[in-house]
Amino acid sequence: MLLMTGAGPERLGQGIARIKTEITKSALLSEWSGDRHVAVDIPPGAETDSLLKVMEREVAEAGAFWEWAHAEPFSTHH
Repeated sequence: MLLMTGAGPERLGQGIARIKTEITKSALLSEWSGDRHVAVDIPPGAETDSLLKVMEREVAEAGAFWEWAHAEPFSTHH
């Protein structure tokens, strides 16, 4: 997710705090690049409803961008 600064620094800080709280509560792995870009590892079967609601709120209220990607294990077979 890429968080936007257009809503102001206070709003940005609140959004970051909400996302970090949900990642911690869900015991998910994450990686921040700077203070506005986060990647979250969501394993199969993980409970993500609360985190997804927070992320959807950031998109709707603050113009954040996010994408979902499915990763597959590396393989030598084609």
